[in-house]
This record gives sequence, C-alpha cells and structure tokens, in this order.
Amino acid sequence: MSVRKVFGPPGSGKTTFLLNVVEMELDNGVPPQKIGYFAFTRKAANEAKERAIAKFPNLNSELDFPWFRTLHSLAYRCIGATTKDIMKPEHYLEFAKQAGLEISVDTGEEEFVVRTDNPILNEINIARIRGEDLRTHYNRSQMSIEWFHFEYVERAYRHYKNANSLIDFTDLLELVLHEPERLPKLEVLIIDESQDLSRLQWDLVQALCARSQRAFLAGDDDQAVYNWAGADVKSFLNFSGEITVLQQSYRVPAKVHALAGDVVKRIRHRQPKTWLPREYIGDVHYYNDYEHVDISHGDWLVMASTNYLLNDLHGWIKSQGLLFERQGQRSIPETIMAAVLGWESLRKGKDIPFQIVRLVYKFLGSEFIKRGFKQLKDADQEALYSLEILKEKHGLLTDAIWHEALTKIGEDKRDYIIALLRRGTRITGKIPIKLSTIHGAKGGEADNVLLLMDLSTKFAKEYEKNPDDVNRLLYVGITRARQSLHIVLPKNEQKGFKI
Repeated sequence: MSVRKVFGPPGSGKTTFLLNVVEMELDNGVPPQKIGYFAFTRKAANEAKERAIAKFPNLNSELDFPWFRTLHSLAYRCIGATTKDIMKPEHYLEFAKQAGLEISVDTGEEEFVVRTDNPILNEINIARIRGEDLRTHYNRSQMSIEWFHFEYVERAYRHYKNANSLIDFTDLLELVLHEPERLPKLEVLIIDESQDLSRLQWDLVQALCARSQRAFLAGDDDQAVYNWAGADVKSFLNFSGEITVLQQSYRVPAKVHALAGDVVKRIRHRQPKTWLPREYIGDVHYYNDYEHVDISHGDWLVMASTNYLLNDLHGWIKSQGLLFERQGQRSIPETIMAAVLGWESLRKGKDIPFQIVRLVYKFLGSEFIKRGFKQLKDADQEALYSLEILKEKHGLLTDAIWHEALTKIGEDKRDYIIALLRRGTRITGKIPIKLSTIHGAKGGEADNVLLLMDLSTKFAKEYEKNPDDVNRLLYVGITRARQSLHIVLPKNEQKGFKI
C-alpha cells in the first residue's frame, strides 16, 4: 500500500486538504463505503461527512459513509458492542464507592469517552494506551500513592468490569486489535490529527493500513501538546511514507510567523518543514502586566498554560464591563440575560413568549409576585404575554426596572450586567473574548491573542526535563493569532516560557 504523511502547519488548511482528497477519490469512482475518514473528534468526522454529502447530494449520510467516525467509534462498530456494554458515569461512581475512591465524571462531547478526575484511574488508562507495563508506568509517573494501592485499584477496576460484563473506551481498541479481521477493507484511509494519537491508536492505524490500498496520515508534530495524556507523536514521525508539507498559512501574519519560527527551532525531535505566512505584517507586542493590554475592542483569545493562571484575568475583564467566555461558559448565563432582556421588553410594551416569562418569574423577587402564582400553573404555554396580562392574570405586582425587580439574580451578577449595559456591550450573539488554556484553544484562532508567559511549577520543571513539549505548547499559543499577538512577560523568568 502507499502512505502519504501530510504535515499541516498552523492555519494551512490541513482539513480542507483532506476533504479535497475525499472529493477527488469520489470523483475517481471510489465507492464512499471504501473510504475511511477517522478524526480525533466526532465533530470533525461529521464535518467531513457533511462536506462530502454537499458535494454529492445523492449519497446517504449514514448508509454511504459508514467509516467517517472516530477510532473508538470504529472499534465499537466492528466488535458489535452496544450501549449496555459500555462503562457509564453511574458505573464509575458505583465502582469508586466500592473501591473507596473519590471521583467525579464527565462525559464531554465524545461518544464512549467518560473522563474521571481520579488520578489513579487516569494513570492506569495512560499506561494502557501507551502500551506500558503498569509497574514501569507507575515508577515513571512519580505518583505520591503507594504501589500496593495503585495495583489494588487496577485489579479492582478489572474485576468490576468483568463481574458486570462492561468495557471502557480503551477496551474497545484492545478488543478490536485482538480480532483485526473485523476491521473494514478500504481503498482509502484518512487519519486526521495524527500527532494526537496514542500508541494504542497507532496500533489500530497499522492494522487499518494493512487492510487499505492508500493512506493519508495528516497532522503537525510541532502542535503535539497532549504527550501528558498519552499522545505518541514519535509514532507519527517514525511512520514510513512519502511526505507532503502544506506550505502556505492562511492565518498567521508575518511578524507572528517569525516569532513562531524562533520557537520551533528549539524543538529537537521534529519533521523539518518550511511554510509561509499570509500576506499581512501583523503585530507582536510585549507587556509586563496584562492590565496594560486594551482588550475592549475586537475579537480576542486570552490564553495561559494552566487554567488557574486565568483566574486573575477573569476578574479583570469582568471589572471592565466586558462580556467573555471561559471553558465554553458565558460570563453571564444565557438564562439570566434572557430574563433581563425579556423583562425590559415587557416594560417597553412588547409581548414575550411563555418560555421567557418563566425565566422572568424564576428571577423575580418573591415580594413582586402574589402567593401561588410563581409556577405559572394556569398559563398557556403557546401564548404571548404583555406586562398588563401578567399583572391582571398571573400575579405580577411590579413594573420596576430589571435590577430592582429581578432580585433573585445575585448582586454581583446584577452589578456586572449594569456595567455591561452602561458600556453598550452587545450581550447577545457571538462572544468577543474567550479565555482558554493553550491546550483548550488548539485548533482555535482569533484576530487578537493575549498570551500569558507564566508557567505553573509543574510546567517549569517539565521545561528542564522535556523542553520539546513546552516549546510545542508555546508554539501553539503563538500561532493562534490572525492579526496581533500580545505577550505578557512572566513575573518570574525562571517560571515562564522562554522567548
């Protein structure tokens, strides 16, 4: 079989390149059922499928594209698993109770993936996806947990799954690798975000390659920032194949590109590549304090290496009466904003739907609603409501301005909304400022980027042991900028990224 490795520097259109490969193969008569497009996230796989459907509208999304999915989803389908076979949050909580562990779970956005915050379970899983002996991984991880307890949890976890006939998302990959003949035979195999695959996922890619005619493995080793979570960029670099480098960035301006070039040269183990900035000079600015940066206008991505380093900026942005988003959460919940806007619409003589009335009543002070009317039991859910109707038929007792009437909104939030409105901030639609860790912003971009150069103690120590990983993280942070990059120098040079 033939293998092509496609290296896509920041903003170079790697996904577009792969989707063009899909279109070319379909144009050449390859049946869509013989194309496998495996992305790191279900969202990315679905986007690829939708692009193909748009190009060939006579094809059926589900029937004609069975292999546009994640690798975990591929394994799930090939081994014939069902939802009742998979460990769910309630199973993890039950196991934790039996094993005496503290745990919380998060299903996230990806199918079959349940994330836990328990360090022992996380390290056990990393050992598995790296293909490491448990004791070897334990010794390398330098955990503050005794080996006997670590081993006990691993044995108890395996016993719990066996006793309940359950499997987790790593089991999916292990099981299908025991029976590779279950994998589809493909003419074209496409793997996106190859730098983020684990050793176990690479074993699955090898098995898929053995059953395919042509393979395209795409990614960017310089943006491999998930080594701590088990990603194995070395397997991508060492995989044999012809090399294609996408040489034009459509995001990164010239001055940002030059700085990124200085950083990437420090990465010792990498695929050499040359790529060009877009035809825009851009700006790079340096500051000693983030408060010197004016983020009141334009589109902003504010990043730090670790989440807690964003806490001070959270308060700083809020104090300026600016709207922002952090970890996907708006600085003011949409339910609160809908209640405020709905109430003010009522005061202006407009009618609002029942769903907004219900939100308004949720935040109205109890002294402003007659007893027994809070739940709107007799209201018609299909009707529109005016202030007069709510007063006449639904127990409303006030028409005061929103921050006097909606007293169930906390005082801090009320003060913040007042500041937003006085500033004339648009409080609906796209959020202009996003706060994120660099890991969380990978793949994202903004016209303006504010990058904190401080490092946590853990990352500072990692710089000494494994500078490649930290330099890759800095490279990713720098290359999110479409126009201007604003760098806030570290408070302590010994605990900061090095420029």
